[in-house]
Amino acid sequence: MSIYIYGFAHTDSPHDLEDLIGVEERNLFMVSHGDVSAIVSSYSSNKLLVRGKDIFAHQQALRELMEQASILPLQFGLTLKNLNSVEEVLMRNYEHLLLELKRVFRKVEMEVALRFVAEDLFEYMVGKYPYLRDEKSKVINGRLLYYLGDRARKGEKFENALKKEKDVYASKVQEIIGPWCAEIARSPMPHRESDVATFNCLVNRERLKVFEKSIYEAGENFAADLTFTYNGPWAPQHFCNLSKIAYA
Repeated sequence: MSIYIYGFAHTDSPHDLEDLIGVEERNLFMVSHGDVSAIVSSYSSNKLLVRGKDIFAHQQALRELMEQASILPLQFGLTLKNLNSVEEVLMRNYEHLLLELKRVFRKVEMEVALRFVAEDLFEYMVGKYPYLRDEKSKVINGRLLYYLGDRARKGEKFENALKKEKDVYASKVQEIIGPWCAEIARSPMPHRESDVATFNCLVNRERLKVFEKSIYEAGENFAADLTFTYNGPWAPQHFCNLSKIAYA
């Protein structure tokens, strides 16, 4: 038997845990120290078993907790040996957890993704920057530098121009949606060639509607070139510095 941890919250947060079910279909409860609590449930083993239904239960629990109050969400898979170990983590990391909870208080995370409308990016870029057409006729080792479907051989000029184009659009969109975010960060995750940028946005709950309105505004401004998708609200996974928490 061990203790499974979902995240951290203010002790006086308005959490109603009575009907919340987590990993292994177990009830959630809180372990508190001062103004900080860990949201946990019992776990049947001392060794974590990775099961799809439990990963889903973890995410579902975080969604339901986030709808009630501000939380610091943990990724799936953290267990401690007993309740005393949980209390020790709270005591050892108390000040840091308080700071992080203050950072995300009454805030949620939204994701905004931008993609080019054009199916053939080379032709799209040539239409805007005719000098790139020269790249299409170059031959290296008897093969065309560019041909349809070969992303790896479009040439350095094309790749540099495309990167600048993405950066320009990303900056313009950030100027529109950024003012309505408490924090905004461009995701470093790798993208498909047609993907322009993905933003992780920390947004005050009270500003969600005006934030969504700013996305529609950006979408109208760049409808000829870009498509927009947004997801959330989620618990602020990308805006919690939990790597500094000491568990032992």
